[in-house]
Amino acid sequence: MKPSETETHGLIAAFATPEALMKAAARARERGFTRLDAFTPYPVEGLVEKLGGGTSRLPVYTFIGGAIGFFGILALQFYSVLIAYPIDVGGRPLASWPAFLVPGFECTILGAAFTAFFGMLAGNRLPRLYHPVFNAQSFSFAGGDRFYLLIASDDPRYDRTKLRRMLHRLDALAIEEVLE
Repeated sequence: MKPSETETHGLIAAFATPEALMKAAARARERGFTRLDAFTPYPVEGLVEKLGGGTSRLPVYTFIGGAIGFFGILALQFYSVLIAYPIDVGGRPLASWPAFLVPGFECTILGAAFTAFFGMLAGNRLPRLYHPVFNAQSFSFAGGDRFYLLIASDDPRYDRTKLRRMLHRLDALAIEEVLE
Protein backbone atom coordinates (compact mmCIF):
# COMPACT_ATOMS: atom_id res chain seq x y z
CA MET A 1 0.00 0.00 0.00
CA LYS A 2 1.37 3.38 -1.00
CA PRO A 3 1.32 6.16 1.57
CA SER A 4 -1.00 9.04 0.81
CA GLU A 5 0.34 12.49 0.12
CA THR A 6 -0.85 13.64 3.52
CA GLU A 7 1.30 11.00 5.25
CA THR A 8 4.40 11.98 3.34
CA HIS A 9 6.66 14.83 4.20
CA GLY A 10 7.88 15.04 0.64
CA LEU A 11 10.05 13.50 -1.99
CA ILE A 12 13.82 13.39 -1.63
CA ALA A 13 16.29 12.82 -4.44
CA ALA A 14 20.01 12.12 -4.16
CA PHE A 15 22.49 13.55 -6.62
CA ALA A 16 26.16 12.71 -7.13
CA THR A 17 27.48 16.23 -7.60
CA PRO A 18 26.62 19.71 -6.39
CA GLU A 19 26.18 20.78 -10.01
CA ALA A 20 23.47 18.17 -10.52
CA LEU A 21 21.75 19.35 -7.33
CA MET A 22 21.93 22.98 -8.46
CA LYS A 23 20.49 22.03 -11.82
CA ALA A 24 17.65 20.10 -10.19
CA ALA A 25 16.90 22.94 -7.76
CA ALA A 26 16.85 25.45 -10.61
CA ARG A 27 14.55 23.22 -12.66
CA ALA A 28 12.21 22.74 -9.72
CA ARG A 29 12.04 26.51 -9.17
CA GLU A 30 11.37 27.03 -12.89
CA ARG A 31 8.46 24.62 -12.62
CA GLY A 32 6.99 26.64 -9.78
CA PHE A 33 7.95 24.58 -6.74
CA THR A 34 8.42 26.75 -3.68
CA ARG A 35 8.81 24.30 -0.78
CA LEU A 36 12.36 23.12 -1.49
CA ASP A 37 15.18 22.17 0.82
CA ALA A 38 18.64 20.80 0.22
CA PHE A 39 21.07 18.76 2.29
CA THR A 40 24.73 18.77 1.35
CA PRO A 41 27.93 17.52 3.03
CA TYR A 42 29.44 21.01 2.71
CA PRO A 43 28.17 24.49 1.82
CA VAL A 44 27.42 24.88 -1.88
CA GLU A 45 27.77 28.44 -3.11
CA GLY A 46 24.68 29.73 -4.88
CA LEU A 47 22.41 26.93 -3.69
CA VAL A 48 20.34 29.18 -1.43
CA GLU A 49 19.51 31.41 -4.39
CA LYS A 50 18.58 28.38 -6.51
CA LEU A 51 16.27 27.18 -3.74
CA GLY A 52 14.59 30.55 -3.65
CA GLY A 53 15.85 31.52 -0.22
CA GLY A 54 14.97 35.05 0.62
CA THR A 55 16.91 37.57 2.58
CA SER A 56 17.02 37.14 6.31
CA ARG A 57 15.50 39.66 8.71
CA LEU A 58 17.97 38.62 11.40
CA PRO A 59 20.35 41.60 10.81
CA VAL A 60 17.47 44.01 11.38
CA TYR A 61 16.46 42.20 14.56
CA THR A 62 20.09 42.17 15.70
CA PHE A 63 20.33 45.92 15.18
CA ILE A 64 17.11 46.46 17.13
CA GLY A 65 18.41 44.22 19.95
CA GLY A 66 21.64 46.22 20.09
CA ALA A 67 19.74 49.52 20.14
CA ILE A 68 17.52 48.29 22.95
CA GLY A 69 20.62 47.27 24.90
CA PHE A 70 22.28 50.66 24.37
CA PHE A 71 19.29 52.83 25.18
CA GLY A 72 18.17 50.53 27.99
CA ILE A 73 21.45 50.84 29.89
CA LEU A 74 21.56 54.60 29.22
CA ALA A 75 18.07 54.97 30.68
CA LEU A 76 19.03 52.89 33.70
CA GLN A 77 22.16 54.96 34.31
CA PHE A 78 20.36 58.29 33.93
CA TYR A 79 17.60 57.07 36.23
CA SER A 80 20.04 55.91 38.88
CA VAL A 81 22.18 59.10 38.95
CA LEU A 82 19.41 61.68 38.42
CA ILE A 83 16.43 60.19 40.30
CA ALA A 84 17.29 57.23 42.50
CA TYR A 85 20.72 58.22 43.89
CA PRO A 86 21.54 61.88 43.08
CA ILE A 87 24.90 62.25 44.86
CA ASP A 88 26.84 65.50 44.40
CA VAL A 89 30.56 64.71 44.28
CA GLY A 90 32.75 67.82 44.20
CA GLY A 91 30.23 69.84 42.18
CA ARG A 92 30.50 67.56 39.14
CA PRO A 93 27.40 67.16 36.97
CA LEU A 94 25.14 64.28 38.00
CA ALA A 95 24.78 62.93 34.50
CA SER A 96 28.23 62.81 32.97
CA TRP A 97 27.42 61.08 29.69
CA PRO A 98 31.01 60.10 28.67
CA ALA A 99 31.11 57.77 31.66
CA PHE A 100 27.98 56.06 30.34
CA LEU A 101 29.44 55.15 26.96
CA VAL A 102 31.43 52.10 28.03
CA PRO A 103 28.46 50.33 29.66
CA GLY A 104 26.36 51.50 26.69
CA PHE A 105 28.79 49.86 24.27
CA GLU A 106 28.91 46.67 26.32
CA CYS A 107 25.11 46.40 26.49
CA THR A 108 24.83 47.12 22.76
CA ILE A 109 27.03 44.11 22.05
CA LEU A 110 25.20 41.99 24.62
CA GLY A 111 21.75 42.88 23.27
CA ALA A 112 22.81 42.28 19.68
CA ALA A 113 24.50 38.96 20.51
CA PHE A 114 21.51 37.62 22.45
CA THR A 115 19.12 38.71 19.72
CA ALA A 116 21.25 37.11 17.01
CA PHE A 117 21.69 33.88 18.95
CA PHE A 118 18.06 33.39 19.93
CA GLY A 119 16.88 34.72 16.56
CA MET A 120 19.00 32.10 14.81
CA LEU A 121 17.53 29.37 17.00
CA ALA A 122 13.97 30.56 16.36
CA GLY A 123 14.57 31.07 12.63
CA ASN A 124 15.93 27.54 12.24
CA ARG A 125 13.31 26.08 14.57
CA LEU A 126 15.98 24.74 16.88
CA PRO A 127 16.45 22.72 18.92
CA ARG A 128 14.81 20.14 16.72
CA LEU A 129 15.60 16.59 17.65
CA TYR A 130 13.57 14.95 14.89
CA HIS A 131 13.17 15.64 11.21
CA PRO A 132 11.18 13.40 8.86
CA VAL A 133 14.05 13.30 6.39
CA PHE A 134 15.82 10.86 8.73
CA ASN A 135 13.12 8.32 7.83
CA ALA A 136 14.43 8.13 4.27
CA GLN A 137 16.65 5.11 3.81
CA SER A 138 18.84 6.73 1.17
CA PHE A 139 19.50 9.73 3.40
CA SER A 140 22.46 9.07 5.60
CA PHE A 141 25.10 11.23 7.13
CA ALA A 142 27.42 8.23 7.12
CA GLY A 143 27.89 8.43 3.35
CA GLY A 144 28.50 12.15 3.18
CA ASP A 145 29.03 12.02 -0.55
CA ARG A 146 25.52 12.72 -1.78
CA PHE A 147 23.60 15.91 -2.37
CA TYR A 148 19.90 15.79 -1.56
CA LEU A 149 16.97 17.82 -2.78
CA LEU A 150 13.74 17.63 -0.79
CA ILE A 151 10.45 18.84 -2.21
CA ALA A 152 7.83 19.08 0.52
CA SER A 153 4.43 17.52 0.01
CA ASP A 154 2.67 20.72 1.10
CA ASP A 155 3.93 22.44 -2.02
CA PRO A 156 0.94 23.45 -4.15
CA ARG A 157 2.49 21.84 -7.25
CA TYR A 158 3.40 18.58 -5.52
CA ASP A 159 2.47 15.59 -7.66
CA ARG A 160 4.37 12.48 -6.71
CA THR A 161 4.31 10.87 -10.15
CA LYS A 162 5.28 13.93 -12.16
CA LEU A 163 7.91 14.84 -9.64
CA ARG A 164 9.50 11.41 -9.80
CA ARG A 165 9.70 11.67 -13.58
CA MET A 166 11.23 15.12 -13.43
CA LEU A 167 13.85 14.08 -10.86
CA HIS A 168 14.64 10.91 -12.80
CA ARG A 169 15.27 12.99 -15.93
CA LEU A 170 17.64 15.17 -13.89
CA ASP A 171 19.88 12.14 -13.17
CA ALA A 172 18.89 11.56 -9.58
CA LEU A 173 20.72 8.58 -8.11
CA ALA A 174 17.87 7.72 -5.75
CA ILE A 175 14.35 9.03 -5.34
CA GLU A 176 12.43 8.24 -2.20
CA GLU A 177 9.33 9.34 -0.39
CA VAL A 178 9.89 10.80 3.05
CA LEU A 179 7.26 9.68 5.52
CA GLU A 180 6.13 11.81 8.43
